Amino acid sequence: MNVTDINRLDIISHIEQNFNRTQATGLNCLIFLALREQTTIAYQKKEWGFEDIPEIIITWCDSLDEGERFELGADIAAFLLDEIITAAVEPTSAQITAMQAIEAKVNTPLLSDY
Repeated sequence: MNVTDINRLDIISHIEQNFNRTQATGLNCLIFLALREQTTIAYQKKEWGFEDIPEIIITWCDSLDEGERFELGADIAAFLLDEIITAAVEPTSAQITAMQAIEAKVNTPLLSDY
């Protein structure tokens, strides 16, 4: 894919499908540092050494204009927040096992029922 063909939605889609929480957080930090320092994201990556973020993503992000980079940062933050909320709401496997055990116990007839 040509850099000029990349847009913010392509980048966020790639991040959602391929990045873990640490990578997404790191990229977001680099984006906002670059905006604050008025540098490129590539420069910030070189400064901070976030080697787990693929160079192609950095190139794609740097191809966006300033407004799109702000929007991308907001998109990544929303994605991370959604992940955190989902993780907090979804029961863990231990909780599911406990609920199943309680349900089985509740549905088990007592000896006195016979």
